[in-house]
Amino acid sequence: MSSFSSQCGHVRRRLSRNQPLTGTLLQVALDAIGDGVRQTGDDLLDGISTKLRSGTPLDEYELHLMLDVFLLHARLAAASAA
Repeated sequence: MSSFSSQCGHVRRRLSRNQPLTGTLLQVALDAIGDGVRQTGDDLLDGISTKLRSGTPLDEYELHLMLDVFLLHARLAAASAA
């Protein structure tokens, strides 16, 4: 849990600074929004996923969703599973 929590913190910090995600951090971010590899049919989630993979900065609302919703819920789910 500690490792996953710290990875979420690294993702949060990099996204807050509009830095692109790569490797493990990119995978953590994509896992937080669901299956980031496939198209989900949800325009918002697919747009965030595409931007994360391409290294494009998220807009204000997408950033809010990543930081305050998806990453938080991913951390809480990991904690409850442990």
